[in-house]
Amino acid sequence: MAKKKEDVLNELTRVRFVGPALAEELYSDHGVRDLSALLNLAREGGLTELNGVGAKKAATILSSVQRLVDREVAPSPSRANVNASATRKSATKKSPAEKKPTKSEKPKKAKTKTPAPAKAPVSESTPPAEAAKESSAAKSSSESVKTSPADTGAIGKAGAPKKAASTKAMPSLRERFISTLRCPACGHDTFEVSLTTITCEACQRQFNLQDDVADLAPPHAPDRSVTQKLMETKFYAQFYEEIMRPRLTGVVSERTMREEYRLAADYLDFGAETRLIDVGCGTGNFTRYFAQRIGLAETRETGGDLPLVVGMDLSWPMLETARRNIRRENLDGRVFLIRGDATRIPVSRASFNRLHCAGTLHLLNDIDEALRNFARILEPGGICVIGTFILGEGMLRRFAKRVAEIPTRFHWFSRDELHKRLERAGFEIVSDDVAGDAITIKARRI
Repeated sequence: MAKKKEDVLNELTRVRFVGPALAEELYSDHGVRDLSALLNLAREGGLTELNGVGAKKAATILSSVQRLVDREVAPSPSRANVNASATRKSATKKSPAEKKPTKSEKPKKAKTKTPAPAKAPVSESTPPAEAAKESSAAKSSSESVKTSPADTGAIGKAGAPKKAASTKAMPSLRERFISTLRCPACGHDTFEVSLTTITCEACQRQFNLQDDVADLAPPHAPDRSVTQKLMETKFYAQFYEEIMRPRLTGVVSERTMREEYRLAADYLDFGAETRLIDVGCGTGNFTRYFAQRIGLAETRETGGDLPLVVGMDLSWPMLETARRNIRRENLDGRVFLIRGDATRIPVSRASFNRLHCAGTLHLLNDIDEALRNFARILEPGGICVIGTFILGEGMLRRFAKRVAEIPTRFHWFSRDELHKRLERAGFEIVSDDVAGDAITIKARRI
């Protein structure tokens, strides 16, 4: 039976340096349907014909796929044990060629005494009382093994076997967070996890993961505006939450920061199954408010998964400040952070059902690409809430803002422009709220 395309692609991406894009090319252009076919192609030197594959990379792929094929061909330890056991059993069976001895030929049984069970050796230094305790413990242990429910099945009142309780542990929030991540270099989404790092299984790039912060910034830093570079300084990060952001909001908006927090949270419409990512989280001011609003500090009552809250930003100083604030508010282990680029979000498709982005969209070089990324990582029906700034009213005021865009690359939207950009990216507009030159818009992933 032929494998499904999805299964083939998943199998191919197990090979080192074979990410989703290269696996798709192998499947579509070269007819590779399994690891053996990839191995043959590698041996014939066909890998160097692929995009971005040189001789050194082709040799690494060949070595990796050879190991995987050898591992599949080699019998597993459990299968080897079964075969060995079957061999021993067949060896002890009577051969069909052997004849059953006749009555006259039947040898007489030798009378032998049944040997007494061997006693466990007792060390001279072991007191008799202790030796007796050890013997008793060994006996009870042996009896408990014989009557273990795992071997014989637990019997209920009606005589039917009881259903074994599931021992599979529910994944932790940290494990769920890691399961959402995607390699920014090759797009692969499976990682080998150690204490302080995660390593992409496809391209073997290693990324730092400490204190619930994953550094998945792209290999090549994007071209950043003057404003963005300012936000990446320690000085700006230190005073951003208490001074810089409130003053900017006070100049362009009729709402206070507290009102901004409440409006965004109301639009996001949190539930028990919320999986939220805050893109451009800065020092985590909105992120922490959302975590407290959802109630992450409360004990799980229903037995289901706790909501997942993740903040992402490109600025290290901002994330360092966010980490300190998370500790201060006792949200350790409940709120996670990613260092990443909003136009290449290192998160798998449909990993979240809520997305928030405030104070960031107008700073990006490729706004449409960022919005397409928002749609990619949201599941269908997921909610996206964006807080940004608009041109506002007045010809002179609008002209001044357009002129200021040139040196700062701080983009001022028109309300219609923002709606159209979201619709092109795959969203439908639900509602928006304008206060002065600030706008908060709610959209749903189609």
